[in-house]
Amino acid sequence: MRLAEFILINMEPILQAWEDFARNLQPSYRLMDVVELRDHAKEILEEIAAELANPAGERKLDPQGNTPAEIHADTRALSGFTVDQLLAEFRALRASVLNLWSRREKTATWFEVEDMTRFNEAIDRALSESVARYTEAQRQSQNIFLGIIGHDLRSPLSSINLGATYLMRSEQADSKLIQLGSRMFASSLRMQEMLDNLLDFVRSRSGFGIPLQPDDVDLAVISEHIAEEFRASNPGAVIRSEVVGDVRGRWDGARIGQVYQNLLGNAIQHGANTPVSVVTSAYDGEVVLSVHNDGPPIPPAMQKDIFDPMRRGLSDPVHSSSHKNLGLGLYIVREIVAAHQGSIEVSSAEETGTTFTVRLPKLA
Repeated sequence: MRLAEFILINMEPILQAWEDFARNLQPSYRLMDVVELRDHAKEILEEIAAELANPAGERKLDPQGNTPAEIHADTRALSGFTVDQLLAEFRALRASVLNLWSRREKTATWFEVEDMTRFNEAIDRALSESVARYTEAQRQSQNIFLGIIGHDLRSPLSSINLGATYLMRSEQADSKLIQLGSRMFASSLRMQEMLDNLLDFVRSRSGFGIPLQPDDVDLAVISEHIAEEFRASNPGAVIRSEVVGDVRGRWDGARIGQVYQNLLGNAIQHGANTPVSVVTSAYDGEVVLSVHNDGPPIPPAMQKDIFDPMRRGLSDPVHSSSHKNLGLGLYIVREIVAAHQGSIEVSSAEETGTTFTVRLPKLA
């Protein structure tokens, strides 16, 4: 008897083993019935049996193009199963089938090893599909959650901003209250920037990308304007701004302003009070902007992940923990530059300092 036929004949005991195992895994706050516990296990087994019987046959998908393993991942995620529990189900399914198969009457026929090999391949494929779907569902849930937080925080932040503005402009307020209002206003602007970065982060990770509104832009004006803002808010900082050539082009001016802001902010924050230089230069068909500081270098292990907030901490947790304010800024910079069909890179060494270099085509 071939393994495909064996699975179909022994479907009920296999499903019973799956059900018993799933019952032990179910969340403590749930009491799942038989249908929920066996969720799509029969369809998964039937698909595996069909694949074993006819490797070249077409796979059976639902009207939306989902496999049974993918649908199973969706329902398990909704039921509160963890990804480890999802993995455990497939391990138990594999063990259950192979255990029953090994206890049958042996025939020592040539196809036994081949059937078991193909069965393991089919299980691995179903497992891979299920985990991929589960992971994607979790990522989408996290993005939705972050998006809701970012959106809902705008209202209380707006109230704080209004209160700070009132304190700064109130004729009845003394100098201490005016100073307090000024600090509150500056903090609210910083919080607004963080929320904007968070929503941009969610939007880009959801596959929508960074929205652009291209127009004719002069980077000489933008770079000097941003540099002046930082000089005003950082009186002790030395910020040198230089423009070389005709740096006009077609970009989203507000978004390029974000690039300057994030790179300048990082350079000041991590520059250890060294001078910061911003150079914007025109070349054939492109503009190159660079931001440099002579502060402590970025460790080589961290440089390759510097633009990815999800991996940066893994590269150098010690360095990352002491520079928590890097946040999402560099990620947003990379996404804005990519949306303009440009490129960004970083070089950092003890002898030469740290330089972020952005290249933007003039007609992105």
